[in-house]
Amino acid sequence: MEDEIARRVAELDAESTEVAEDAQHALIALGPRVLEPLIAAAPALNPFGQLCAIEVFTALADPRPINVLIGMLGSESGTVRQWAAEALAELGVRRAVPRLRQAYDAFLRRGEAPDDSEGEGLRWALTELGGREEVLPPRSAALMWPGEAPGRLWLAEHLAEVIRDLADHGQAVLYFQIWEVTSDGGRRWVSGPGIDWDVDRDGPWPETVAFCRDWALLAAEAVDVAPDRVATISWIDATDLRDSPQEAPVVG
Repeated sequence: MEDEIARRVAELDAESTEVAEDAQHALIALGPRVLEPLIAAAPALNPFGQLCAIEVFTALADPRPINVLIGMLGSESGTVRQWAAEALAELGVRRAVPRLRQAYDAFLRRGEAPDDSEGEGLRWALTELGGREEVLPPRSAALMWPGEAPGRLWLAEHLAEVIRDLADHGQAVLYFQIWEVTSDGGRRWVSGPGIDWDVDRDGPWPETVAFCRDWALLAAEAVDVAPDRVATISWIDATDLRDSPQEAPVVG
């Protein structure tokens, strides 16, 4: 069995993504016994192999890979950094908050767009682990769709009202997505806003909020508000566009 595990771990570094994905599924099926050799090998894997390793770590939900996942927050790959952050949040690793904050500060210094998937993942992880306080106004919270589909959703008919409410509370809407609620209680992606808008990182924040609100409302005018249509919304606060002050490590 040790030889089989070693072979599968080595295959994560294959040039073929198909071979690497097959190895990932095989390692998950083999269970926790694969963790020690995978933890040892993961830092040296290529970026795709590291993504497969993160999938294994997440699927097995074991605390042993925590340190290697924290180390991946310093990867040269934005996708690896994002997936590592999300895995740490799913595992509930609060002691990762200082390193997550450092990763997000580095993201800001690079001048990446706030709606970049890495930024979204890092903010979500920080929020889940208590390292970021998300502003959700009471009215917007009250309008949230109460169904069982995964994620935080609003009926499409309330989209414009929520966009205005977020702006009234100083929140800049980055984008929204429209979904169809399926018969089994899940959701299926339907469309994005149809137009994109950029966030001015250097201008006065109230102007940025108003700019994002106006574009989001314009995009919302084209949304089908059928009863089975719901929306997810991404937004940020002014504090999400500047480096954090030095903070004491979070323990726990």
